[in-house]
Amino acid sequence: MVVWLDQPVLWHSSRVRSPPTGLTEYQVALIQTRWRNWYTADWDYALSTVYFFCAGIALFALSNLISLYRSRRNAKAARSPSLFGRGAAAVRFFTARQFYVRRFGWYTPPLGPLVLVLGIFVFAMALSFGTHPYYWPASGMGNSPPFLFVRTGWISLAILPFMMAFAPKFNLVGILTGVSHEKLQVYHRWSAWVMYITSLLHTFPFIVYHIHKKKDMQSEWRTTSFYWTGIVALIAQTWLVVMSWGPIRSRYYETFKKLHFIAAGLFVAALFVHVGYTLTSWDYFLALAVIYGLSLFVRLGRVAVNGVHIATFETLPERMVKVSIPTKLTWHPGQHYFIRFLALGVHGFTSHPFSVVSLPSEGLEVYLRVHDGITARLATFALTGKSSRVLLDGPYGGLAVPLSRYEKVLLIAGGSGFSFVLPVLQDLVRGMGDDTPCKHIEVVWAITQPSSRTWFEDALTSVLKTAPSGTVDISIYVTGQLSRPGSPVGDKESEVLTIHSGRPDLVTLVKASCTAESASVGIASCGPDSMTLDVRNAVAECQMNIARGKSVCKDIYLHSEAYRSVLFIILSGATC
Repeated sequence: MVVWLDQPVLWHSSRVRSPPTGLTEYQVALIQTRWRNWYTADWDYALSTVYFFCAGIALFALSNLISLYRSRRNAKAARSPSLFGRGAAAVRFFTARQFYVRRFGWYTPPLGPLVLVLGIFVFAMALSFGTHPYYWPASGMGNSPPFLFVRTGWISLAILPFMMAFAPKFNLVGILTGVSHEKLQVYHRWSAWVMYITSLLHTFPFIVYHIHKKKDMQSEWRTTSFYWTGIVALIAQTWLVVMSWGPIRSRYYETFKKLHFIAAGLFVAALFVHVGYTLTSWDYFLALAVIYGLSLFVRLGRVAVNGVHIATFETLPERMVKVSIPTKLTWHPGQHYFIRFLALGVHGFTSHPFSVVSLPSEGLEVYLRVHDGITARLATFALTGKSSRVLLDGPYGGLAVPLSRYEKVLLIAGGSGFSFVLPVLQDLVRGMGDDTPCKHIEVVWAITQPSSRTWFEDALTSVLKTAPSGTVDISIYVTGQLSRPGSPVGDKESEVLTIHSGRPDLVTLVKASCTAESASVGIASCGPDSMTLDVRNAVAECQMNIARGKSVCKDIYLHSEAYRSVLFIILSGATC
């Protein structure tokens, strides 16, 4: 029979050590040294992990402040890069450079996040294995004889609240660092993997010790909750990290999303019971609850303030659906909302992210390409001609730095990724003037069929009519077949809009923009992974040229939007 409450419930356990017996003087001294003392292991290992993460976040918060300061003085800065600007370009090289692992068909995160994730892993492993011994030579030397089990347990527990801090849509880390919640998912997923590895290092030494040395595993399993709650937590954790792997998550996303929250709740509950109130272990659950609770409170508050709206639907060519929502809400170009469609029955309880195509003055419009899951249901619902009540959570994301601060802007989109680029283009054109640094905008849009252009025909026509002469050039590349230029809407359009057959040479286009006589260049892209890879690596090469003092351009800014969130393969902030 499992005994649940065999002692008073406390928040922290005592640090008073029982007098050691049967140990030599050396062994007594050893177990009281730092990094080996069971009664201060939470301070040594958990707090060290906390300080490591906090230092990293503080460093990037400072970097964000410096970046914002630099962007504000671009227009007044010299046309040649300063020493500080060259250093910033070297840093931006790491945030742009990306790799493609052909063997696995895997597009890696940018080099910068890869280095940071590797740093987290190296830190956790160094902290785990840096101190000897891993096993006590005498069983009486510690409350938990395999001391490797103790230290890795505390490291795992300390990672937990930070793993959650990287996840929410309303994200305090994102506010401090200027990184949007969808891009922080890289750190959410990979810190979960690091925690999983340290959890395995916590589990197996203990199991081996009790099976092979003490031979009491069965009796302990039957008489205490400590063992089976740990196994339950590990099983739930295994499900979470394995299902979060990109190919599996994308292939079975609907299943992943439904079971993710159930598995996460089971994991946290089992782990809470597992650790008991050992030293300061429950403090980390309090931190977890505060982080998640604050995010949930803010999101529910936003939904309540935004109110209920009515959405209408229009089917478009090539399995696209336009959703129009009249509203007086405001947002910035490139931002997105999480939308709940209440007319979809049980599916109305789930929210999904959509990039806003329109500007606030025109009402809220989003476009979605029909795939499986919720998009297929919305497409079917659109055919009925009915409207739906919706709840809006947001806005989120967007550009960290306004592109209007750069002399030249290059906007690149693939397919429905133009739904991100269009409002940015509209906002730039409306803001153009003598006192605005931005003087020229180049747009590159790759589509598979000429008919795809009809998605945004009216909006493009409006942009071309209002843009000052010579300020906007639009190139549309039809990649699916040989095509002839489409029928122009007006003379002005034919002067600035060109239709091409085949794929755009993105590397050449990016390099041409960055080697032109412009002191600063802002680039925004949203397209398939292969397109993003080409853009990122071309920008990375240009950043390195600035860092080496070999470029006429002094400053390049790149914003790469997650194409999958536009296509509605969701990057939910609460998922692994």
